[in-house]
Amino acid sequence: MFELFKQRNFSENISDTIAFFKTFGKHYFKNYFIINGVLLMILMVLVYFISKVYMEFLTSITQGINPNPDYFGNYFTENIGIFIGGFILFLFITILLSVINIAYPIIYLDFIEKRNDTSFTHTDIINEIKKNFGRIFLFILGLIFIVTPLLLIAFAISAVLCIVLIGIPILFILIFATTSFIALSFQEYMVKKIGFFEALGVGYNLVKQNFWTTVGTTFVMAFLIQTIQGIITMVPYIIGMILIFTSSQNVAENDPSQAMGTFSILFTVIMVASILLSYVFHNFQMITQGLIYYSLREENEENNSKSQIDLIGTDSE
Repeated sequence: MFELFKQRNFSENISDTIAFFKTFGKHYFKNYFIINGVLLMILMVLVYFISKVYMEFLTSITQGINPNPDYFGNYFTENIGIFIGGFILFLFITILLSVINIAYPIIYLDFIEKRNDTSFTHTDIINEIKKNFGRIFLFILGLIFIVTPLLLIAFAISAVLCIVLIGIPILFILIFATTSFIALSFQEYMVKKIGFFEALGVGYNLVKQNFWTTVGTTFVMAFLIQTIQGIITMVPYIIGMILIFTSSQNVAENDPSQAMGTFSILFTVIMVASILLSYVFHNFQMITQGLIYYSLREENEENNSKSQIDLIGTDSE
């Protein structure tokens, strides 16, 4: 049985994240793609067409097909309705996906905590997201308009300190401490149904409670995720580029636009795959933060110890 309420050290935060997905991964991602599948497909189509338009513009400039510097402006003016509609749709899909993606892992863990099994379905999760949609949106607005300006000041000070080198480690620590602070605050906000500022206070105290373990875990998971995602996207890109510039060298000499067209297709596919992977891998970071949250709560509340005592009393009866 997977234990959420468990005191974890640095290595256990990482190993339990892997154990979580070994135990619940199939059920977790099945429901994730049922809920997000259509939205992700729409987003991928929008990203594909945006990348395609950009690469066509770049190709036209580099190949001298449309040397007019006002080409892109004219193209935008002629298709302004499509651009505005596409932008509004892109913004709407991005906001909706953001709300769902930050809420889904937390709601999933909350169901695991309360039910201790995977009997819940995507319908249960959707209903919970709908019920909390307003609160989630308010939290995001609070982050944007209240927390972000303060963080920008802190990052600016760290950036200035980078001149004397001491700011470089401070900047890195600040980045990952902030990541964990926001995640733990939101976790408390969703699970305990408390107010925005109260949640920020709890999140701050939780990060401070076991600072180096929390920040170190956040850094390592981010590093692993970025490394794996980079390998998945960059290796095919490098192989594709080698194939393009070797097998198509003679063709490119006669028709440079063909080689550029092949490159634009490859670039577009990589862009789409990269954004899709970023959404998928975001779940690993959020689950890690969730396990940190339950670990820190266990240190404070001893929920697991209390449940064990309750079980002993039940068994004796």
